[in-house]
Amino acid sequence: MKTTFYIVRHGTTPWNAQKRWQGQTDSPLSEFGLKQGALLTGYFQDIPVDVGVSSPLQRARQTLKFALEGKENVEIRIEEGVLEMNQGEAEGKTYEEIYALYPEYALNDAHEPSKAIAPGGEDAQNVYRRMRDTFLKLAKLYPGKTIVVVSHAFAIGTFLNFAKGNPSDKMVRMIPANVSVSKCTIDENGQPHLEYWDDTSHIPEELVFNY
Repeated sequence: MKTTFYIVRHGTTPWNAQKRWQGQTDSPLSEFGLKQGALLTGYFQDIPVDVGVSSPLQRARQTLKFALEGKENVEIRIEEGVLEMNQGEAEGKTYEEIYALYPEYALNDAHEPSKAIAPGGEDAQNVYRRMRDTFLKLAKLYPGKTIVVVSHAFAIGTFLNFAKGNPSDKMVRMIPANVSVSKCTIDENGQPHLEYWDDTSHIPEELVFNY
């Protein structure tokens, strides 16, 4: 019995707009991000949802609330396993600052994500493993159910690599846009089947953002 996952990246935050790396810093949605989040209500209007899952960070929790607007009897879970990569000393810094201070990390993040290790933070392959393990756990807990998971850019990218069959040491960069939706099922044998990723069809051009 397969479990269906809709995987959503949170809406835009002030740090996204300033091109600052957030990691596990608890940034809220901006006014722009709130407008993006509201688009998810329509996206999920006709999709039955059994469980809503969010990382503990407020930008993810705010986004999940929009996705579940108007739905009743949806179980809510907060899962640390779908947190963003802990980016250590890089958190709060702009891309330009990170490229100047930590060029190897910045280049790996952009071109060889499997080798990315945040300075004072987390190894990308650890993010892959915890995301994979969290989704497999949820699939076992909720067989046959439909789950909306709100997570973060790099973290979602690692799970998408798993869903596509890429091992943790062969990841490619897969960064979804803010409030885009990806769909994946996991069958009773723990095998993922990625149906689509980074769907932005519900986002008008003026609200598309990916940073």
